[in-house]
Amino acid sequence: MKVPELKLGFKALTSLLPSEEHCATHASYLAEKIAKNKVWTHPLLVDKHTNVILDGHHRYSAAKTLKFTKIPCLMVDYNSPLIRVTSWETGENMDKSKVISKALSGKLFMKKSTRHELNFMIPIEYELPIELLSGAIS
Repeated sequence: MKVPELKLGFKALTSLLPSEEHCATHASYLAEKIAKNKVWTHPLLVDKHTNVILDGHHRYSAAKTLKFTKIPCLMVDYNSPLIRVTSWETGENMDKSKVISKALSGKLFMKKSTRHELNFMIPIEYELPIELLSGAIS
């Protein structure tokens, strides 16, 4: 199977839609770590058609806490058969359309409900200065 088209870029924080809740304590820890290290190292995984966050809810919350205006996102086609979603609790397959529906409705899954598996490699490693995310530098 062909690897789906991937696009790494910045997305406005206000344009992203979470699909599940997150742990405020962990998000706060991440915000402190990011602020201390002054770098962002992992993009959020986001559906390119809807801007729904598939992976990275804690990083998203940390970015909001740090008052970033944009964050790095890896945009994917969620319809690709190379992306699978399962339940963390049971391991059973989940319907991707339910993930999108929850996000669009604002009625989020409980934290750690969905687990997204990518059947392809993403060789991304970086240290992006956080000043680029605050809107202070264009």
